[in-house]
Amino acid sequence: MHDVHKTFLPEVFGLVRTIRKRFDARAISIDMTYARAQALVNIANCEGLTQVDLAERLDIRTPSMNRTLDHLEAAGLIERRASAEDKRVRRLYLTPEARARAEAVVDFTDELRAEVYRGIDPDELERALATIRRIQANLAAMGQ
Repeated sequence: MHDVHKTFLPEVFGLVRTIRKRFDARAISIDMTYARAQALVNIANCEGLTQVDLAERLDIRTPSMNRTLDHLEAAGLIERRASAEDKRVRRLYLTPEARARAEAVVDFTDELRAEVYRGIDPDELERALATIRRIQANLAAMGQ
């Protein structure tokens, strides 16, 4: 086995942790965390999705998702509304105040992304993305 097989995944995990840390360190000025921002942007892109749908999209366990949503609701950024089809199901919507905040998060994320990718050729990123997708396909095949 090549050394790269041993180091690749730990490097990817480290990259993800570092990105979250950098995001959280900068996003504190807009009262956001990575988890809150991801939830807010997903709700903005698909208003009316359920809490369960959002947790699945973000691959977050329900208790963590509830804490994130509690914070966003307390901040006046989202509303949880009972579904017309099933009153036990809660659907998520942005408040009018949240629309500007969602745009600020998108702008903030775009700026951070530009810094992270500075000096990296887009073709290089495409190759890395193709590799990650192949690894994801291998993992999906293992689960079948």
